[in-house]
Amino acid sequence: MLRADRAFGLLVLLALVSSAILIALLGALIPHVELLLARGAEDMADVVAIVLLGLAMLGISLGLSSLLRQLHATLGLIRSLLARRVAIPAAVRAAAGGLGIDGRIDVVDDRRPFSFCYWFVRPRICLSTALIRRLDEDELRAVLFHERYHLRHRDPLRLVVARYFAAGLYVVPVVEDLVAHFTLEKELEADEDAVAAMGDVRPLARALYALLPDADEVSLGLLVPVGSLSVTEARIDHLVEGRRLAARIPPFSIALSFGALAAASILAAGPGMLVAPASFLFVAAILGGVQQVRLVVRR
Repeated sequence: MLRADRAFGLLVLLALVSSAILIALLGALIPHVELLLARGAEDMADVVAIVLLGLAMLGISLGLSSLLRQLHATLGLIRSLLARRVAIPAAVRAAAGGLGIDGRIDVVDDRRPFSFCYWFVRPRICLSTALIRRLDEDELRAVLFHERYHLRHRDPLRLVVARYFAAGLYVVPVVEDLVAHFTLEKELEADEDAVAAMGDVRPLARALYALLPDADEVSLGLLVPVGSLSVTEARIDHLVEGRRLAARIPPFSIALSFGALAAASILAAGPGMLVAPASFLFVAAILGGVQQVRLVVRR
């Protein structure tokens, strides 16, 4: 079982190692680029250098564009929601009593039932009026415990860091798998925290089932749903039946990722550009890049 904090630590470690290898490769490419500018491409090594440099630039562009796109979408969403902010209802004040989150809750007028944790340095909790109307006090308190977990762990900030790594290191596709596992595991751990605080699984379970009819309709944005009360089969199974998910990272993704890093290491250390490792790195980049583009378009 790979818990969220360990998944995030492994993600950061893998990102740092991968970045060091890829920076070393970029450094090895620079002399070839200088020669190319001076005399043009003369052999296969020059062609490989051009392809690899293109991949490096694409990786940097993907990472930055993904981060900026997420931030822009999130800020726009939050701005539009907070424009419809209303006074905190008595039901919310009663449910939040003693939780230590006074002054960090926003209620917005929206027909969709949702809750989420947002902002990066000093996170806040946002609830919709539709959610408040649908839940009783115990269910609402369970939701607030769930969101308080995300707030205390600054999970919105962790998620944007994780997603940036996944986009920037698209030649290492296992990073994206770790991000997906980290995101789900965070939800399960926030559920556990809420159940432990309530001393009863039923309030949070009832809240999840109350939202089930709208599970496919509530789509908020890119960074926001780290703390949203999304209803998934994995969460319901874990909450009701106590079954934990093992980390589901495809062996192919692991093999491709470490093969790509090995290929990059060989290319960075070797005296010349070798076609075989470059080809392996190119395949990993194509597959990882397609996955990142698919994720950005879908979000």
